[in-house]
Amino acid sequence: MKMIFKIFLRDLRNIRINIVALVVVMGLAILPSLYAWFNILSNWDPYGPESTGNLTVAVAYDDIGLQLGETRINISESIIEGLKSNNSIGWVFTDSSEEAINGVWAGDYYAALIMPEDFTKDMISFLSDSITHPEIVYYTNQKKNAIAPKITDKAKTAVQAQINESFVSTLTKALVNAAATSNYAGDLSALSGDGEYGQGATLVDLLIGKLQVARAQVSALQSSLNAIRALISTGENVSDLTNTMQAGVQATTAEKQNAINDFMSQIAASKISESEIFGQLQPKIDELNNYITELENIYNVSKADIDAFSNAVSSMGQSIDGTIALVDSLCTDLDTAIDGLSRFRDSGTYALLQTALTLDSEDLANFVSSPVIIESKVLYPIDNYGSAMAPFYSVLAIWVGALILVAIVHVDVKPFKDGSKFNHVQAFFGRYLIFFVISQVQALLISFGDMFYIRIQCEHPFKYWFACAFTALVFSLIAYSLTVAFENVGEAIVVVIMVIQVAGAGGTFPIQLLPAIYQAIYKFLPFTYAMDTLRECIAGEFENYYLQCILMLTLYIIASLLIGLVLAIPCRKLNKLIAKHKKQSGIMI
Repeated sequence: MKMIFKIFLRDLRNIRINIVALVVVMGLAILPSLYAWFNILSNWDPYGPESTGNLTVAVAYDDIGLQLGETRINISESIIEGLKSNNSIGWVFTDSSEEAINGVWAGDYYAALIMPEDFTKDMISFLSDSITHPEIVYYTNQKKNAIAPKITDKAKTAVQAQINESFVSTLTKALVNAAATSNYAGDLSALSGDGEYGQGATLVDLLIGKLQVARAQVSALQSSLNAIRALISTGENVSDLTNTMQAGVQATTAEKQNAINDFMSQIAASKISESEIFGQLQPKIDELNNYITELENIYNVSKADIDAFSNAVSSMGQSIDGTIALVDSLCTDLDTAIDGLSRFRDSGTYALLQTALTLDSEDLANFVSSPVIIESKVLYPIDNYGSAMAPFYSVLAIWVGALILVAIVHVDVKPFKDGSKFNHVQAFFGRYLIFFVISQVQALLISFGDMFYIRIQCEHPFKYWFACAFTALVFSLIAYSLTVAFENVGEAIVVVIMVIQVAGAGGTFPIQLLPAIYQAIYKFLPFTYAMDTLRECIAGEFENYYLQCILMLTLYIIASLLIGLVLAIPCRKLNKLIAKHKKQSGIMI
């Protein structure tokens, strides 16, 4: 331990007596903090109105609008009026669409939004049979700046929101005004007094009353038709009875005649006709024959009239049945309509519609255009974008400080002039103490500058400084150990690790948006845990996650010591061979 401090004190004395070395060390201590501060300030609020309001976006329209009832609608004009109060982008309202487009070509504007001639017409085309989707042409100049088009894309979002609000608000106002001046509104006013349907009657009450009157009239018709149908049924029964009687008469006369003929044949065969008994029966038999003959004559005379009556009754029955079926169907339809209107009248929807028609069109339009208000509850709120980016740029500055140290300060320890001996371990820790002190000064300037000069948000200042100091210890030890073990190759490894961490540690973009390779390795990068410790200090802690990150960074200390103290020994011969060939090249340091 004594030899370690002896090496360290000699290094301090050499720096103190050498003005160049002192200036270089001071520069090494200050430069990383400047790197962090400049980046944090440049990203303080790049997406806020004060910044994006300087990006010019042209807006123009050729929209001719249209007439809806007594109200003229031009959605484009409403959009322009709304954008004039929107300071998220530097809106420039040109006189013509050609001027706006030419300004984008010339680089005067970062983008332009053009609303065509039929924009309003297409916006309300849903009211017609043919729906046309309205379009806004968005011109953007991607050559002028790489990031600006991404920011000016906010212009499209702002215009879309303004279109939605202006469209719904303007159309609702126009429809309400149109409804207020329509005949329906007059009907409602007429029904508001003590009319036929009572005080406070509505248009739906009127319709229900009219349908109920029609239903009563149809019911009376239905009763009359049923009575007529009953009479026709009676006629059909009489017709059927007559036909039956006719058949009976015909059958009876035939049977009687046959019986008489048989009886006379038997009389003739038995010689009864010659007896006195037959003489007494003969008048009765003749009388019976006369009755049968008369019955046949009546049947023959009435047969044609009875057939005509039966046909007429049958035809009338079929016609009246069709009429009754039609009337029954009409009754069913009227009952359905009355029931549906009654349920609609008693529902909350009709009450809401009545209320809407009595509201001021401006108030209703404002409500319909924004019916829902989203209440945001931010967890771990951060005041500005600069504070949110401070962990990344501060950690990156600490790593850059460690990289500069190994690039400028030698890791080799020269022998003492007094012949004092030291081993590899003593040389490792003796020289590292200089790296440690300078890295701690860097961390102190970075952390204090963030909190008290830049004035980032910080919920836990002491823990923020400690996290920066511990990160400086880890990073400086990693860079120092790699350089001790692999010399110039180790310095190159430090640069490669930094590049990988900048791209793949999730410092700027969420890790889920990065390529799969970074999603697989980011948990093994020290940047990940160093940034998370600072985030815990800035926005607030979650349970013991701060301590967990500190423990994870401790693992890199152990790995660095193994590299610098163990792996460095077998690499010495390789490093000498590399140095020899570098020297032979004549162009490499």
